[in-house]
Amino acid sequence: MYNYRIILKRVGIALIAIGILDIAYTIYSISQARNYSATFSILAIVAGVSLIRGSLRAVSIVTWIAAFGIANFIGNLLILLPFLKPAELWAIEFRLDPIGLAMSFLVKIIAIALLSWIYIQLRAAPVVSASLQSGHSASTPKSAFILGVAVILLITGIMRFTLGGAAGAKAVDLARSKYGDKYKYHVQGISWSNGNVKAYVTAYNEQEIKPVQVEWN
Repeated sequence: MYNYRIILKRVGIALIAIGILDIAYTIYSISQARNYSATFSILAIVAGVSLIRGSLRAVSIVTWIAAFGIANFIGNLLILLPFLKPAELWAIEFRLDPIGLAMSFLVKIIAIALLSWIYIQLRAAPVVSASLQSGHSASTPKSAFILGVAVILLITGIMRFTLGGAAGAKAVDLARSKYGDKYKYHVQGISWSNGNVKAYVTAYNEQEIKPVQVEWN
């Protein structure tokens, strides 16, 4: 039988490489004064080391996380992103900055591909068989797939309720009072703190896209 340890080692090396690359990119971002945090880098490295050492307990954890990530990223692309901006704004952004927009989508697609590869590897017959023999669960992580989509649906619902309400309308009115009717306006986010409301609005027309921040209490 194909040795399951070979599969675990292969996935483990990949996770360590991803973690190291993410840390390197974080260091680069800091040097360029960009906001980026390698949130999952250490976890990826720890998981990778555990898999290389043959931990079948780590297999179930990493498989669950991969399943959650696949569902979450796909839900992000198909459910959340279309809601974040109107189609007209997406089209203008693509025309003004096609490379930047394409890269943002490419990163998500690569993430889905990597997570899918990890999931497929850890659901291979030798790994599943070894997990069952050692007394670990080897069932399909349905809860991870469901939760991954549920989180996106929850975020989308909250944003639709928040941005489409009275606060969103006021944010647009304040932004329009600053820049006039030569732009269209779309609310990207709203936050509340100590009685103050801060909204992030995108002002756009056929020639440009600009971020606008408005506040009120």
